[in-house]
Formats: sequence, structure tokens, C-alpha cells
Amino acid sequence: MPPPPLKDKEWRSFSVEDIFDHIQRGRRLKTADHIEGDKPYVSSTAINNGVDNFIGNVDNVRTFKDCLTVANSGSVGAAFYHPYEFVASDHVTAFGSARLDRYGYLFVATLMSRLTEKYSFNREINDVRVRREKILLPTTANGSPDFDFMSAYVRSRAAEILSRYFARHQRK
Repeated sequence: MPPPPLKDKEWRSFSVEDIFDHIQRGRRLKTADHIEGDKPYVSSTAINNGVDNFIGNVDNVRTFKDCLTVANSGSVGAAFYHPYEFVASDHVTAFGSARLDRYGYLFVATLMSRLTEKYSFNREINDVRVRREKILLPTTANGSPDFDFMSAYVRSRAAEILSRYFARHQRK
């Protein structure tokens, strides 16, 4: 059974610190110091899921997996989910939560990307600002974020889109 429509859920504002257990900015790594490799290097680009290069650096880098990144500068506010291990530049902040699965992360990434409306190249997201940010999320009956609903909603939408795609291509 699909989850109820978004409009039928109660929504509340939550601080990003209430949603994520782990918030950490990546580490600066100058382009001249990149070592050729196969690990995605996530920076502040709004294309390719934020992946700017593939590197082999292991020292003095910050590695993350199964989390969101939000660009602090450049394409400020660009938010992406990364199920794979990657190295993060200092131009992104990584957000992790044990309460989110891949579908929940995709739901929250869409909402986090709205930070692009508030920030710009001249007004970047710094560590203090990002921790104070609030986003609207659907809630449970007791008023906490409804992580199960977020996951179910994205699963349902994905299934609906795939179903339409396969139906269209089976007719050909």
C-alpha cells in the first residue's frame, strides 16, 4: 500500500542537528595534490552527483560513505546522496544518520537542496550556519521526524515511475 500523499502528513521544522548524527566538513586537498585513483572526490559541483574527480589519496583526507553532501561554496546548496565510499573536499559538508536508509536520504536531499535559495557564492554555508539550518519534514503522531514515511514515499514514487517506464517500453 502506498504511503499517504505529502499534503496529508503533518510537517514540522527540524534543525539539521536533530536529523543527523554526524555532520562534518570535508578536508582541503589542492588539485595539484590529487593522486590519480578510483575513489570519487566530491566537491562543490552541482553535476555528476558532486563527483569532481577520482583520486587515490589516502593521507590527510576525509572519507565518508552512505551519507548526504551539501555544497558549502561554488554550487552552494547542491545536495546529493552517496551510498559509496568517497573523499570529501572542504567545499562540502557530509551529513550522516543511522535513522535514514537510501530512500530517506533521497527524500531529505531534496529538502536540503532548497538551501540554494538562501545562500549564494557571496554568502556561503559555513559550519555554524549549516548546524543552525532548519528543514521541514513529515512527522509521526508524536511529532518526531517520520523517517519510515520518507523512505516509503520515495520507494513508492520510484516504483510508480519504473512501472510507467516498463509499461511504455513493453508496448514497443
